Amino acid sequence: MTGPRPQGGGRSAATRARLLATAERLIAEDGVAQVSSRRLAQEAGQANNSAVAYHVGTMEEVILAVLREHGEAMDRIRAAMVAAAEGSTRLRDHVAALVLPTTLHLAELGVPGYYARFAAHVVSDPVLRAPALSVTTSTPVMHRALQAVAAHAGDPADPAILTRSAMARHAIVHTCAEREAELAEAGDRSGIPGWAETGEILVDGITALLTTPPRRTPDR
Repeated sequence: MTGPRPQGGGRSAATRARLLATAERLIAEDGVAQVSSRRLAQEAGQANNSAVAYHVGTMEEVILAVLREHGEAMDRIRAAMVAAAEGSTRLRDHVAALVLPTTLHLAELGVPGYYARFAAHVVSDPVLRAPALSVTTSTPVMHRALQAVAAHAGDPADPAILTRSAMARHAIVHTCAEREAELAEAGDRSGIPGWAETGEILVDGITALLTTPPRRTPDR
């Protein structure tokens, strides 16, 4: 890890924000391996190649900062939804509180958006996957949402539930990335479900995935 980043507003804050936004777009379009600190600085209009290190840190710190900022925005939505679902005995209500803040946030970002594709590239990277998942799932609000789903989905230690939970995570990440790309390519959105419909489709699918009875192993 590098030392403390410059604090305060003005040009420093604006430069940091531009670097993070540029990193999000470049990684969404080209993937993690194609975006170096040098390229990021140049694309963000910084003459000094050390601008990334000065304003943010390493490329990993840049990526985690992007995840953290979007995560905070989603958690602000999720906090109200988790509170509203508290006490419900319906698994779908808790799955909705987990999933819909993501699609609502993506809708707020407009078209074209880049965050869903950015996140898909990051969590698919073998080096970044663990720190990225830690940043996106370890906040207090996200912990409450995950715990509520787990409490209604069955034994969280059951291998089948663990596998289905991983499948649900992949469904959210990669369905959103594909939908974002489709919306970016089709300017009029003709024939493509929007984020509200995408969210409901994901909630229905994940609820069904978690509630399907386990397959019984035939007696030998």
